[in-house]
Amino acid sequence: MGNQSINKFRLSLFAVSVLLGVMLTTQMTSNKKEPNFGGADIITVKNALAYESKHHEQLLEQIHEMERKIQEYQGAAGSRDDVLKKMNEDLNKAKVEAGLIPLEGNGIRIEIKDAPALFGIAPSSHIWDYELQFLINLLKANGAQAVSFNGQRIVTTTGIREVGVQMQGDTVIPGIMQVNFTPVTMPYVVEAIGDVDKMKGAVTTYMGKDFFRIEKGKDLVITEFRDGNKLRLPAYTGSVHYQHAKEDKAEGAGK
Repeated sequence: MGNQSINKFRLSLFAVSVLLGVMLTTQMTSNKKEPNFGGADIITVKNALAYESKHHEQLLEQIHEMERKIQEYQGAAGSRDDVLKKMNEDLNKAKVEAGLIPLEGNGIRIEIKDAPALFGIAPSSHIWDYELQFLINLLKANGAQAVSFNGQRIVTTTGIREVGVQMQGDTVIPGIMQVNFTPVTMPYVVEAIGDVDKMKGAVTTYMGKDFFRIEKGKDLVITEFRDGNKLRLPAYTGSVHYQHAKEDKAEGAGK
């Protein structure tokens, strides 16, 4: 690499570092506002102080993270390939967190399916979309690092909803269950990679087989995947483009 190319590369790296510093400084100064307690009582004041303290900790974490990344990039400044390798590692980490690549690991598979008649009564209770959403949230809150629903990877923009469901008296006319706008049907299969014992314990404690068997007329089957028997989840294949939400540049410039 010629001296001119090296100088251009170092200048680009310096510009990125300066830009990150300016952005962080702008964010910190824009959020620094004097609280106006007025006639607030002591509880309100304590809550406000606790919020400001937490916000301060979050800003410090952002500073440390940016400083760490800058140091890593600067440490690799002698080689353009090393910098690009580090940036690619960060990109892959972001893809994992966004659900854009397939994963494997220890986890559990939860299958919800129609059960045979109990005490001569045919199963008829309806599983609602909010109950399925509760199951997903329960897993996430108890060690799930990645989740899929009938082959659809769950990401931050995932919606679980039933379209066209109707009530005729006490009778439910099922609609079409959708995950990521893709129709899914029974049996429902939820797979989660993470802390096996914690996830399984949460599901059996807060929902449990009795809830599905007695209340819903469904069987709940939980299968564990450990060590050599890994659970594999697909990548999210939907659109990640924000068609309606865009950065408010005018608002950002005014802060």
